Amino acid sequence: MKQRYHYDSRQIKPGDIYICLPKGEAYIEEAKANGAKETLGMSRKEMGCFAHDFFGQPSEQLCVIGVTGTNGKTTICHALGQALTLLGYKPFVLGTLNSNLTTPESLDTHRMMAGHLKNGGTHFIMEVSSHGISQERIAGIDFSIKILSNITQDHLDYHKSFEAYKQTKLSFLNSAGGKAIHPRDYQQIAVPQGHQFKGNFNTSNLQAVISVLRELHVPENKINGMIGELQPPPGRFESVNEGQNFEVIVDYAHTPDGLENVLNTAKVLALETEGKLYCVFGCGGDRDKEKRPKMGAIAQHLSDYVVLTQDNPRSESEDDIIRDILEGMDPGKDIFIENDRKKAIEHVCSKAGKGDVFVIAGKGHETQQILKTGVIEFSDKDVVRKALKVLCENIH
Repeated sequence: MKQRYHYDSRQIKPGDIYICLPKGEAYIEEAKANGAKETLGMSRKEMGCFAHDFFGQPSEQLCVIGVTGTNGKTTICHALGQALTLLGYKPFVLGTLNSNLTTPESLDTHRMMAGHLKNGGTHFIMEVSSHGISQERIAGIDFSIKILSNITQDHLDYHKSFEAYKQTKLSFLNSAGGKAIHPRDYQQIAVPQGHQFKGNFNTSNLQAVISVLRELHVPENKINGMIGELQPPPGRFESVNEGQNFEVIVDYAHTPDGLENVLNTAKVLALETEGKLYCVFGCGGDRDKEKRPKMGAIAQHLSDYVVLTQDNPRSESEDDIIRDILEGMDPGKDIFIENDRKKAIEHVCSKAGKGDVFVIAGKGHETQQILKTGVIEFSDKDVVRKALKVLCENIH
């Protein structure tokens, strides 16, 4: 049986080897107690290079596509996966939708690549986060294509400045190996009509997808023919319909730029139906505080009615987070505060009427809420779906 390695002491079983990453020394005894026969000290870069060799250099035998950027990573990766499947290839997509970490530790990624290759895989498409780059979680991966969606404010709690965040993203594109694609390389691409992606921000995402397909030498007629078949990923400007007379959109937008893009698109829909735009959102705790008032200002400027609520407050006080958001808002305009996210969603469902558009922003596909007291099961889609069913039953 092949030797097993783990960097997480909790996963160690008798006979395994514990890879001790920096600050992992405190868990050596636990690893030994769980049966580790040896401990190897490694940096994350060393672990990535080790994993590359240990698993048989899988990234050299796959076409690995890395997508980085503040917004759009998930949509681009998801669409590329669908496109390559339609073309007869066997891609694997790794990112926010199927991983606790947007970009997992290198040992896990190389292991997944090796498994995918063994199963006949051809392409490996992965989201590359700024944390993943900074912490060298992508070490040892041989990228064929590296593409940037955009760079706007996010994660300043970690990177400390926008410039540092920007340079981290660009360092991935500027690293050796693979074709680097910047937004300037694809912004003029004409996207075929008739696709299922709403909003100008999604036009940019589709341009990125097309640029990668072109780099893979996919004929133009095949690209144009399949764009209409691609579907947005879960929780990205996703419509929820239970027969109500207003539009409900669930989206992952959790940055100023992301929220502005989503609300601008929703505003157009509301204007077309002569309705109001409602928005429920909050900001994550223990994360970039500078974006909170900016998001408050954006929500108030574009929406007719804003409800502030919790969104993974973690160890922070929900009231403190909302207070930060309010610093960017005019107190004289319609603002409703409801810390309970379920009640906040139900509140808008009871207010919205014919032709209105209701955006629930921040969590998208997520199925959990991280509170100070622990993690609870929570899905924006499930909550709003139940509220809409009750609403429609009462009407009929």
